[in-house]
Amino acid sequence: MEGRLHKLFTVFLLILVGLFVAGCSNNSDESGDNSTDGTKQSGQKNTELADEQVLHFVRNADLPTVDLSKATDTTSAEVIQRTHPGLITFKNQEIVPEMAAEMPEKNEDGTVYTFKLRKDVKWSNGDPLTAQDFVFAWRRLIKPETKSQYAYIMGIANVKNANKIMNKDSDIYGQVEKLGVKAIDEHTLQVTLESPIPYFTSLMAFNKFAPLNESFVKEQGDKYAKEPKNLLTIGPYKLTKWEHGVSWTLEKNPDYYAANEVNITKATFKVVKEENTQLSLYKSDEIQVDSLTSEQVDAYKDTPDFQRIAGNCIFWWQLNAKKVPEFKYDNVRKAMSMIIDREGLVNVLLNNGSIAAQYVVPKNFAKGPDGEDFRKGSEDYLPGGVEEAKKLWKKAKEKNGFDTLKVEYVTTDGDSAAQMGEYMANQLEQLEGLKINIKKLPWNAYLDYVQGGEYELDAGSGWCPDYKDPMTFLGYWHSDGPNENVGLNTEDYDKLIDQARKYAKEQKPKKRWKTLKEAEKVLIENAYTIPTYQNGESMIVKPYVEGIVFQSFGIETYFREAEVYKH
Repeated sequence: MEGRLHKLFTVFLLILVGLFVAGCSNNSDESGDNSTDGTKQSGQKNTELADEQVLHFVRNADLPTVDLSKATDTTSAEVIQRTHPGLITFKNQEIVPEMAAEMPEKNEDGTVYTFKLRKDVKWSNGDPLTAQDFVFAWRRLIKPETKSQYAYIMGIANVKNANKIMNKDSDIYGQVEKLGVKAIDEHTLQVTLESPIPYFTSLMAFNKFAPLNESFVKEQGDKYAKEPKNLLTIGPYKLTKWEHGVSWTLEKNPDYYAANEVNITKATFKVVKEENTQLSLYKSDEIQVDSLTSEQVDAYKDTPDFQRIAGNCIFWWQLNAKKVPEFKYDNVRKAMSMIIDREGLVNVLLNNGSIAAQYVVPKNFAKGPDGEDFRKGSEDYLPGGVEEAKKLWKKAKEKNGFDTLKVEYVTTDGDSAAQMGEYMANQLEQLEGLKINIKKLPWNAYLDYVQGGEYELDAGSGWCPDYKDPMTFLGYWHSDGPNENVGLNTEDYDKLIDQARKYAKEQKPKKRWKTLKEAEKVLIENAYTIPTYQNGESMIVKPYVEGIVFQSFGIETYFREAEVYKH
């Protein structure tokens, strides 16, 4: 994101959160293993459409919120992206207009963007979409009273005055009317930036920049987005049912401007935490899509149902030095990172296409000015190993005067999260005197616990990109980012990120790219965070479902144009 994505372990998305653009056809190797390096279209062509174009899914966690100003996870984002699309979207590897009638115009120096809105768009209560709906939503996001954890994204977008409005020491703190966004007329939105940035257009696909119906939001007050009746939609789907903790249902919005493109008329999402139960539902045709655990892969890897999806979410540990002062010692953090057998984690425990990661900018995600992937020439940092980790740990204990250390390892309560917790606890307790206490929480409780800064070692977190640029990951760890400074002195890292931002404004892409690589090296070699893996998923999709696209950016499971055939 710099966007917050705490994800449930198996779906990661976040479900969650969270999180790449669509491919074309299935590729099968000689073993019958259908796989893809990014995005994938599901299904096997049948002959006659089913009478009902309905899909059923499971999710590992409840839906926390559908208030786009307050959502921080990918479960929520998945619903919001279908009900509240923004100016543009990603579809089949391309950025295309959505609520905008065309791609924006910009002035010569790249500081003013003008969006012409579609004139055939209506809210689900019949109100026309206007440019003022965007102005209201953007102002609401950064309004101090909203207390949005995503307010910072407006500064990342470099919208004029955004950072000053959010800064309590500024003379315009809280004066949202001075934000650099205005409605020129009902169908023309103008955005003014502090200075040009290379990823602005991409960032406009992120759901935080979607519109809100001002009169409706104000009329609902504290009830806004609490239930389906307290929510309007402008996208392809409406949220029509929400049994908190149990399930939710999306139904086609007949007033969507491109309703003729929406084939799936209804999609249900049932909260099921037990993975064997999920598979049983798939076998009985009660759901059409499922994510496999490592133990389930062998039974399906040679079937037409199977496909392996590569993702670009990174999962990591956050160490809270405010709760555990020993985390301030670099050798403590480095030892904890080096001791992990990441290859064993991804190849044995996960076995779903995930790859070991000692980095935070994923592979095959962003290309630099030279056209090369960010990871090319950037090594995996802190390779270490068990023996080196033990040496650093011993040195840390001797230097800093502690013999034992008890750490609470907090994660979610799904089956896979529990397995990973046990695996990681065994890895960490190879460090003499380190004792790990695993704390498992339901998804909503976990989010509250972590976002409230109560955790010691947060092991259920990850990040999926908000826009296609390394800064969406690297900016997270700046001390003014959403990690909210966990008690570590990251001044050396901050300086590099500040410099990269300066190069962006000066339009010096090569220097910026080099500085971003240096920043990642500092981040990982100092173990300010401890990455574990880059996500992948082993999926099964019923052969009678054609056209589900698993995207590597935007909506992960793009199903609105899918078709269900008789079976």
